[in-house]
Amino acid sequence: MMQKKGFLLALIALFLGWSQHIKPARDPAPEEKKELIAYLKSNWKTPEDYILNKFADYDIITIGEHHQIKHDVRLIQDLIPLLHKAGVYDLGIECGCSEYQSKVDSLLIAETYDENLARWLMFKWGSYWPYQEYQDIYRKAWEFNRSLPPGAPKFRVIHLDYRVNWPLVRENMTSELRSRVFTKGDRDDHMFQVIVDEFINKKKKALIYVGQVHASTRFCDPVYDFNKGKNLGFNEKRMGHLVFRLIPERVFNICLHFPWPSKRSAKGYGYPAAGVIDEIMREFKDKRVGFDIKNSPFGSLRDDRTLYSAGRNDFKLSDFCDGYVFLKHFKDYEGCTLDPEFITAENFKETIDYLPNPRLRRMIKNRPQLINYLKTKAEFKNKYPDLE
Repeated sequence: MMQKKGFLLALIALFLGWSQHIKPARDPAPEEKKELIAYLKSNWKTPEDYILNKFADYDIITIGEHHQIKHDVRLIQDLIPLLHKAGVYDLGIECGCSEYQSKVDSLLIAETYDENLARWLMFKWGSYWPYQEYQDIYRKAWEFNRSLPPGAPKFRVIHLDYRVNWPLVRENMTSELRSRVFTKGDRDDHMFQVIVDEFINKKKKALIYVGQVHASTRFCDPVYDFNKGKNLGFNEKRMGHLVFRLIPERVFNICLHFPWPSKRSAKGYGYPAAGVIDEIMREFKDKRVGFDIKNSPFGSLRDDRTLYSAGRNDFKLSDFCDGYVFLKHFKDYEGCTLDPEFITAENFKETIDYLPNPRLRRMIKNRPQLINYLKTKAEFKNKYPDLE
């Protein structure tokens, strides 16, 4: 037992890291706090209503997550019937391969739900993604489609990504090897092209659910050298950037509440916007809210200790996203649930082969080790033990 525990702790230290927490930088000044509270009281919307209302002015809503947070994925599930009622019939998701789209379409209109196919679709995108809540997006869409009257448009889940050739990844990559790994080019380019083909060219509205790093439209993430404490430039070719350049007036980015990385170390983290949002939300009994960042007093919130501020002289929250969703405080966060049938004796070799990290492929020797690692990886409090 001690050997197993020691091995798991070694994996956590190597691949999750022992993170360092930055405490909130400041409490908001009394007048600032009063203004922010008053703004929320005057503009309060549930997350569902907030997201849906944005489709009155925008065609593409990108909603960015941190990944593996249970209530975030459940929000997306719950939005499916509401989106359809609002005339939005498409949900684009990062965690799926576009080459299997025909199988997704068949799954969502089948007479009987095929959970093995749903599991297979998720596995082919990521053998390291055994999380039930993401698979249940398919189930919720299928259940809703079954409830529709004859002739009503079906709700679709559109895969944005493709199957990367992860087995070829090495610790030292060459440009030639990268082209053999990323066989369809840059993942963000590919996701952008799917959005163009499936939604923009067809003049359809869609909710795009991806990691915030891909969802950002105006904000470019820094390329930061932690050893030198210096920013080397910005990544300007994320999916959201490409959509924004094509339809700047028709795309809107909403960020889900998650811890922000710090400039102090590669494993450092802290409260977003220096902790002011969390502090303001302690004033409200109802925590579930969606609100504007752009053109609101929240847009002026500053945080010069976050990694997101690197290379910027006056980083504000309005530089980062257009809108925001707060569902609960970090102390109440839960990681996603591991599907016990996702990794089997039959697919274990393929699972290992398709892990993106070559060191992890070498270290993990059996199925229980991998399952324990992936379960631990999703547990929010393992990564952020002291956020409240």
